[in-house]
Amino acid sequence: MNRSSLIAVVGAALTASLAMSGAASAQGYGHGNHGHHRHHAHHAYHAPKAHVCYEKVSTPDVYGYVTKAVVKEPGRWESRVTPAVYAEREVKVLVKAETYEAKVEPAVYETRERKVLVKAEVKRVHVTNAVYKTEYVSEKVHNGYGHQAYKTHAERTLVEPAKQEVKVEPAVYKTEQFQVLVKPERHYKVPVPAVYETKVERYVAKPAYEEKVYHKPVIEHVKERVVVKHGHTFTRPVHKAYGEKC
Repeated sequence: MNRSSLIAVVGAALTASLAMSGAASAQGYGHGNHGHHRHHAHHAYHAPKAHVCYEKVSTPDVYGYVTKAVVKEPGRWESRVTPAVYAEREVKVLVKAETYEAKVEPAVYETRERKVLVKAEVKRVHVTNAVYKTEYVSEKVHNGYGHQAYKTHAERTLVEPAKQEVKVEPAVYKTEQFQVLVKPERHYKVPVPAVYETKVERYVAKPAYEEKVYHKPVIEHVKERVVVKHGHTFTRPVHKAYGEKC
């Protein structure tokens, strides 16, 4: 039996002893109601008094086990390079680039004739004035009082109208030749084709490429002993019998 179990048994025995002593005191040596005392013996019996002591009790730590993941080897990337694949093929190589040759097509003319004015037409105008004659004419007029009178006035009569004579001297022309542009000069270029030759060249049929592969980390699960509940120290009362030391 350990210390904690022994203390619990002793405490229970002391408690039972005190309870029995109290019951015996109440039955044989207690006091009645209304102040009347009944004595069954000539002298009262007093049970020995118990006392309380205090002691420190310590509980141990409680341990358990947990499983932990430990990384033995971290994850990593690995690069793998695949070399390029080459092949050969025939290609045309430019030896001389295409050029243009400049050419000129001359203009085309035609000879034609035309009249050229040497002396312009001249007009001469001779004007003759008009001829008039004057006649006096009497006319009967009435005044406002019923009387008649004669009034004479002059009248101008055209005898010969004015005349205008126009003399025209015709224009003088001469004939001359001149050239007319039928088709203008034309500048143009004639293409000279390029010159090629065939050669064999090496080319990349499949380029090199890099491939990355990921390696997962290596993990190991291990058990570790850990404190589940820490031990502690506390003070508790302990009932001691009369005369028993703490």
